[in-house]
Amino acid sequence: MEKVTTIEEKYEFYEDVFDNMPDAVYVLDDKGNMIYVNYAMIKKFDLPRDRLLQYNVFDMYDDGLIDYVISRNVYEQKKEVVMCQRIFNSHGKEQMQMVSQMPIFNDKGDIRYIIGVMRDMEELIGYYYDALNKYQAVKEIENKQPSDNKLLVYNSPQMSDLIRVMNNVASTDANILIQGESGTGKEVLAEYIHEMSERRDKEMVRINCAAFPETLLESELFGYEKGAFTGALGSGKKGLIETANESTLFLDEINSLPLALQGKILRTIETKMVQRIGSDRPKRINFRLIAATNEDLSECIKKKTFRADLYYRLNVIPAIIPPLRERPSDIEPLIVYFLNKYCKKYGREKTFSPEVMNILKNYSWPGNVRELKNFVERIVLISASSVYCIKKIPPQMLDGQLMVPSGQSGEGITGCQFDSRMSLEENLNAFEKQIIESVVQRYGSGKSAAEVLKVNQSTISRKMAKYNISYDK
Repeated sequence: MEKVTTIEEKYEFYEDVFDNMPDAVYVLDDKGNMIYVNYAMIKKFDLPRDRLLQYNVFDMYDDGLIDYVISRNVYEQKKEVVMCQRIFNSHGKEQMQMVSQMPIFNDKGDIRYIIGVMRDMEELIGYYYDALNKYQAVKEIENKQPSDNKLLVYNSPQMSDLIRVMNNVASTDANILIQGESGTGKEVLAEYIHEMSERRDKEMVRINCAAFPETLLESELFGYEKGAFTGALGSGKKGLIETANESTLFLDEINSLPLALQGKILRTIETKMVQRIGSDRPKRINFRLIAATNEDLSECIKKKTFRADLYYRLNVIPAIIPPLRERPSDIEPLIVYFLNKYCKKYGREKTFSPEVMNILKNYSWPGNVRELKNFVERIVLISASSVYCIKKIPPQMLDGQLMVPSGQSGEGITGCQFDSRMSLEENLNAFEKQIIESVVQRYGSGKSAAEVLKVNQSTISRKMAKYNISYDK
């Protein structure tokens, strides 16, 4: 961009700027004479620029172009004045304006110029209601946020991406298939989606498909009529699918659904009709389906334990929750969340030392969030001090492996790599050192390490001295 240097260029530059402003801008001298008007001002009054520049504001009032001389207030008060003003163009058309007039003073403190800005009131009101509607929409979304007991706690990019997609589809009726290992929080995610949907006013109906034998599961899902089978209630029973009308139906562990029932579920999804056992009259229902599985359904299809057509019906929106070991940045926020939750529940004051937190952050959590949650609750209940030190973690409380920090080879305490430059004895010594060092660091004492490794404490002490391994007592 070329620099504006000459006076003529500067004048042309500022004239272009002001003429392209949406607001009407004008300048008065100390007598109220118009000495500048921009293009928007010309359009408002539908008068040529040279005609407007011949006006004094008092003459404009006399000619019926304005209903009040605002500059009179500015001259008297010597400060900015903002007020509404009716103006009339050359054809007599009335327009309501919001006018701001700002004085510019000379060295003696007298008003030298007044800068005026006009904005159409109808336009401003439109902006106001548009902003108000957006504000109300934001508040409505905030009011939909789940309650604290169903809060999703995460910090990882994987979970952030997943929740972004779920927020986009929550208001729809699209089927969602949640996939993840046991304990990753599939039901919590389903509850979150339900509470973000328009169906949140009715409780989500949930059933674990692995918790019932096939015959009982069918009656639980579809219900039955009076006398449908031996042992049936005399009044009959409404099924869970029917109960979920106008709400959300959550089918957990759908991979355990018997093949015979998969066809009935598929037909119900396709027709939105449910028929009780012993009835010949199907009922129309309106529900949103969320299913969850801890197995890969595509593998189940290969094994012929799951119908492909049902899988495609369920998997409209896939939601894959990674295991906790694949999103380590979520571990600390979850620990802090559950620690606060259980301290509040049991009236305790607890905190983890940095050493303990480091161990927990580098633990593999094979049971995922469920294991972490139970561990924190257990610690809150059994620990005696306000700071739970690293050497206080009983060996049996963590059953998985420590994860090797990034930059180191192997997985867990057994993940050493063979070094071809070293002899077998040297490699074995290196393996032994890493194993003992990892266990001692994890459990905080030679005694605990001996229990875990199932050797005498004297053996561990001798090995620690051999490899120069120390720990904080």
